[in-house]
Amino acid sequence: MIECPYCYRVFRQPPEKLGARCPKCKMPLYEDPSKRRKTPDKDYGHCTQHPDAPALMTCTRCNTPMCQTCRTRWHEEPVCPRCVDESIADDEPSPREALVQMKHAWFSVILGAIGWIALLITIAPLATFHNGQVHGGIKFLTYFLFLGSFLPAVFGLGCAVSAVRLRGDFGKLATCGLVGAGAQLGLAIGVIIVNLWHN
Repeated sequence: MIECPYCYRVFRQPPEKLGARCPKCKMPLYEDPSKRRKTPDKDYGHCTQHPDAPALMTCTRCNTPMCQTCRTRWHEEPVCPRCVDESIADDEPSPREALVQMKHAWFSVILGAIGWIALLITIAPLATFHNGQVHGGIKFLTYFLFLGSFLPAVFGLGCAVSAVRLRGDFGKLATCGLVGAGAQLGLAIGVIIVNLWHN
């Protein structure tokens, strides 16, 4: 049984059939013993936690020298145990979570804006339809745009909800997208209700 050190997926195939890379994340499954560094390329001094052990590298966050025992991989970067504890205490999102939240937050704002533009373009023509002097093609195009404005707003609302639930620094932007897309849907539904009431 082999476990990938990157995505933690467990494989039951023998190493000969599995290959050198993880079938899921394509990262190396094994490390060639001949390529392992016995001594560090650079003299980092001694480990802060274990003064008798030579340091292999420094922490990427606080530059603390780390030995092989202390070296920890956290969010795809080598860090010391103290920085890992601080990251857990601060509930720090992983780079992947932060990137997904940023994308969803921006998508929600952009889709909400597209929904608003489509809705505002159709409000003026909709107000003149009761006169009965509007050409059939324009009427169809207006109704099509009006109903089409729901689609980006609904997707924007979904992206905003997803971004708000994720951890990261884009929570406020996601909230703006949530309010914008929700307000657009509310106004569009209100226009439909008012038209049904008067007709």
